[in-house]
Amino acid sequence: MSIVKAENVIYSYKRKDDETEETKPVSALAGVSLDASEGEFIAVLGHNGSGKSTFAKQLNALLVPDEGTVFIDGMDTKEDKYTLDIRKTAGMVFQNPDNQMVASVVEEEVGFGPENMGVPTEEIWERVERALSSVGMYAYRESNPSRLSGGQKQRIAIAGILAMEPKCIVLDEPTAMLDPKGRIDVLEVLHKMNKEQGVTIIFITHNMEEVTGADRIFVMDKGKIVMNGTPREVFSKVEELRDLKLDVPKVTKLAHELKKRGVILPDGILTSDELAEALKHYQNTPV
Repeated sequence: MSIVKAENVIYSYKRKDDETEETKPVSALAGVSLDASEGEFIAVLGHNGSGKSTFAKQLNALLVPDEGTVFIDGMDTKEDKYTLDIRKTAGMVFQNPDNQMVASVVEEEVGFGPENMGVPTEEIWERVERALSSVGMYAYRESNPSRLSGGQKQRIAIAGILAMEPKCIVLDEPTAMLDPKGRIDVLEVLHKMNKEQGVTIIFITHNMEEVTGADRIFVMDKGKIVMNGTPREVFSKVEELRDLKLDVPKVTKLAHELKKRGVILPDGILTSDELAEALKHYQNTPV
């Protein structure tokens, strides 16, 4: 069953011309269609300005289409009566966790969303405990969020959404401001939630290394989806991705360069272990 279904979504921002002071529409999405089933880990890739962040906001009803339709668990985002339920169903995590922090104690921060939803107090604390444990931050429940590292803050932000018990979490560049360890920590949390709790993940990023474990990848350019498939299928198209101003994972790039030099390797190698095994097979292949 589809938890997210976008059908030919068109959206334009209004921008004032500095010279004429006239307001003109600027196209951000030009007919985006995407379908995500419950429990999938979906990645949306694209360079800056490709429309991926605008699309992310469509999935939480922060923006609604000018044309086309977005359904979240069967609810049309254009219908105001569904807005609250949509935001309960599809939680949103942004690039900068500081922008989402409202409390001075971690457990109060995580409990803020459920409290606004009218969840009974006893259940709120049960949800807070579960959510913090899920992201490995229960030991910090009495800490001040402002004193945590970037990666820890982002895990708290994810816990706050998780405590609202959404079916889907939409993350817009959630690792962009994190150091490598913070990125690894956040990705581990997301994959754990996806595999163990069945939470659908929509992960928006321009970092290729972060999406090799996704179920499917959608690539955006100029407000359109221009490529989609499994990570192996998408990253097999090295030259097409370069034309879109996107790179590929380092090990995939290395394998591609080796192939150009005559080494016989399969397309779409995603990990160093895969490359090592392929090279071992190549060396043992009779000439």
